Amino acid sequence: MIKNRIIMLTWILAMFMVVACGFSFGDTGLSDEAKLQTAVAATVSAIQPSPIIPTQAVQPTQAQPTTAPANTQTVPPTATPLPCNQALFISETIPDDTEINVGADFDKSWRLKNTGTCTWNTNYKIVFAEGDKMGGPSSQNLTQAVAPGEQRDIVLDLKAPNTAGTYKGYWKVVDDKGVSFINNIWVEIKAKAILAPLPVGKPDLIISEFSINPATPNADENTHVKVRAKNQGSVDSGGFKMQWYGLDTFADPSCYWNITGGVVAGGSVLMECDFVFASWYPINKTTIAIIDTNNSVDESNEGNNTATISPFGVNP
Repeated sequence: MIKNRIIMLTWILAMFMVVACGFSFGDTGLSDEAKLQTAVAATVSAIQPSPIIPTQAVQPTQAQPTTAPANTQTVPPTATPLPCNQALFISETIPDDTEINVGADFDKSWRLKNTGTCTWNTNYKIVFAEGDKMGGPSSQNLTQAVAPGEQRDIVLDLKAPNTAGTYKGYWKVVDDKGVSFINNIWVEIKAKAILAPLPVGKPDLIISEFSINPATPNADENTHVKVRAKNQGSVDSGGFKMQWYGLDTFADPSCYWNITGGVVAGGSVLMECDFVFASWYPINKTTIAIIDTNNSVDESNEGNNTATISPFGVNP
């Protein structure tokens, strides 16, 4: 059906062309009918659609398998060696902004652990760095050697300035060659003015309780100590220090306390500590507790500031 319509349309177009050209086909030697048939055939050929050539489908490419990586052995990290001089802060007394009466003596201590590989011998020092010195030394040697892994208290005897205000001093620890390895320790206080005159009368400090548990300690085991300070005077005592010596022949106190607020008249305060004796001692010794060790309190009786236990010793 479609083909017949194409042929009919072709004849109509050919005839139109013949008419338009005045039916002149040139001098070809053909009859008019033959010339018309030739024109029609050429027109049909010109409008015939071109044949469609099918396109060949593209075949997908097959994926190649991936080879798994071979197992590799993990190399452990190399341990970093410890330095010769290194310390770990454990604790301190006199926290920042502690209020202390102007002109009053006090002790500041830092408990440090030797986490290096070198022993801190007695040529190691704590040295004043900057700030407010508060009566402290320019430098002070360690009183005992501190082996790696051991802990030791470094103590400074200081005095609050005579003028009220906030004071801060920085200190550092240097080795026996003068090289500092602890640079971030300080003491900061608020010196408090005494606004009112002291009332009539005086305090009288005594040690009303002194006990050691166990009564005869064992070497290398914990010993618990209790010392009660009592003010049996008629006025408040103000701040003072108290110390306990495991043996009265020890150069340094085994425990010490700063009672910065003092004890009110008729009042008392119980202080406790733990201590480990490094060696044994025969049971013919004396252990002693001392109150107001620096005689900073003006007492009515200065002759009753100690308490002792004797005989005393330490089992192996």
